[in-house]
Amino acid sequence: MNFLGFYSNITKINIVNKFTPRLIFLEQILTDIRFWIFILLLIRLESINLPPLDEHAWRQCITLGVARNYAEVDATFWEPKTVICDSREGILAQEFPILNYIIFLFWSVFGEQNWVFRLIGLLTSSIGLLYFYYLVKRIFNENIAFASTIVFAVSVAFIYSRKAMPDVFSVSLCIIAIEYAYRFKNNQNFTNGLLFTLLLTLGLLSKMPAAMLLPFGYWLFDFSKVGLKKSLPIVLMGSFALLMMILWYWVWVPWAEKTYQFRLFYPTSLMDGYRELMENLQDLGKRFYPIALTSKISFIFCLLGVILALYNKEKKIIILFILSTFLLIFFMLKTGRVFSGHDYYIIPFVPIMSVMAGYTISFLSRWKYVFFGILIVISIEAIIVHKKDFFVADFNRKYLRLESITDKYVKKSDRILINSGEGQPWMMYLAKRRGWTESDRMKDTSWVNGEATVGLKYLLIEKAKWNDTIPYPILYDDIDFRLYIVKRE
Repeated sequence: MNFLGFYSNITKINIVNKFTPRLIFLEQILTDIRFWIFILLLIRLESINLPPLDEHAWRQCITLGVARNYAEVDATFWEPKTVICDSREGILAQEFPILNYIIFLFWSVFGEQNWVFRLIGLLTSSIGLLYFYYLVKRIFNENIAFASTIVFAVSVAFIYSRKAMPDVFSVSLCIIAIEYAYRFKNNQNFTNGLLFTLLLTLGLLSKMPAAMLLPFGYWLFDFSKVGLKKSLPIVLMGSFALLMMILWYWVWVPWAEKTYQFRLFYPTSLMDGYRELMENLQDLGKRFYPIALTSKISFIFCLLGVILALYNKEKKIIILFILSTFLLIFFMLKTGRVFSGHDYYIIPFVPIMSVMAGYTISFLSRWKYVFFGILIVISIEAIIVHKKDFFVADFNRKYLRLESITDKYVKKSDRILINSGEGQPWMMYLAKRRGWTESDRMKDTSWVNGEATVGLKYLLIEKAKWNDTIPYPILYDDIDFRLYIVKRE
């Protein structure tokens, strides 16, 4: 019996010794945030070449239309042109067009492939997630940083990082920039300062609400005699970024709106914004739940995080939350019903909500299996919700035929009218043409004839929206679309 017992103990030791290195290796992988970011990147590569007919096709086709026009019409950076241009050039008073131009440059190399703009967004957001982890770890601790990064990664940003939209792109640039500001404070070399200034400038220019990330830099400032030398250069570099943002949005955009008559922004007064938000309270609430964090579990942890931070008097988290919330409220009031009606407007506030949730989840870190189990469940729950957006809905597939229709009958340089609705660009973008988007003005033949004198040559009609005939020759007709010629050569 003693021999058998000794043999049993030796066997157990050998088994433990055999599997211990594997368990250690597995733990090292699971506790490395880069592994999680990489896995989430791989998941989002599904249907990477999906046409921009997923959620918010309108906003994506605005972005992509400008990128295409850089290639096909005019590559002048300062004159971003929309596909909805009627007889004019269509120079759009939009965000600083760095994302549009990057897409155009990559299209120049790889061709106009949908995977290009989606991969640009995914890579930028993945790098942003890694730097978000570094930033939160620097301000708080590793457990809060790890949990916050996973919550942020599978939030609404998970799916919008795949889209041709500047929201996640701008937030990612600002996060990376602020981390480099902290590195500059610790090591005042040229590279850290340049990256901070350049990335913060481009982030704020790409989307002004990304300024909600600035409170993460609160602890950069030390105005003691010793700390002033380190803080002053950061203040100057950050002020430069803010100045560039102000010049673009308060000088160039109003000038471009007045000069070219193509608007993208419709800000309100604070009082009007308040009234509009109150009129749309139900939609406003949905921006925070379920849209922002996507996962119900994450949102519960976020609420608990606010309560626990106040109870435990966690000054850093409270300061971050209050400053960011103040900026959010100002932004909400200036956008009114636009904020309450768009999923992606909440994205700049999601990193702060993620930190609140991560703070609560970090209390479970003493029980590793529970800690990682919660994060895995949160991720699965959120990804299931996002999954539907990886595919083109059946009712939108008909629009994929538009290019083949126009290519057969309409020259690239010819202007057309599409009845997609006023200001609705997706049909025009998918048809790869420029011109008018209207709801029903094509019914007025006198108006159509008048526009024909300034360049209108074809009418492309979606029958589901309007199926009456108009007195122009029909070039093409099928179950979904009808193409008329208005003016012959």
